[in-house]
Amino acid sequence: MRLPDDLSAYGDERLRTVLRVDLGLLAVADRLRQHWAARASAVGLSNAQVKVLLLLAPGETVSMRGLAVRLDYDASNLSTLVDRLERRGAVERRADPRDRRIKALALTAEGERLRETFWRGLVEDPGPLSPLGEDQLRALASLLDVLNTADASAPAAP
Repeated sequence: MRLPDDLSAYGDERLRTVLRVDLGLLAVADRLRQHWAARASAVGLSNAQVKVLLLLAPGETVSMRGLAVRLDYDASNLSTLVDRLERRGAVERRADPRDRRIKALALTAEGERLRETFWRGLVEDPGPLSPLGEDQLRALASLLDVLNTADASAPAAP
């Protein structure tokens, strides 16, 4: 992503650099999303379906409401997604043993296979990060650690 020609980069040099980094990260994020989508498509899944499979651990059951919270989805929108995975044989709905009114989801053997196949394909293909060398990847990982652990309410360093 780049700065539109009709908009100027306001602020001081640091803020212009922040804008450059923001736009660069957004561009890389778009490419990473495309990479994940291609890996998901290679196993016949959508991005949303892959997210569900990755959030379900083998042997674990999760309520539909709990899964919706984990995904930050509206529970009513999750039903269609889960229906498709269930038709595919990747998940099954089970009654919660403590409250039979609550439906919980569990991975099936097919779901575990799809999850593993997607994951193997993803981790064996560096995708958009392939141009980076080992030292560059480590430096980027360190910078991302700083950003991901920084207190969002703390003032930015000068």
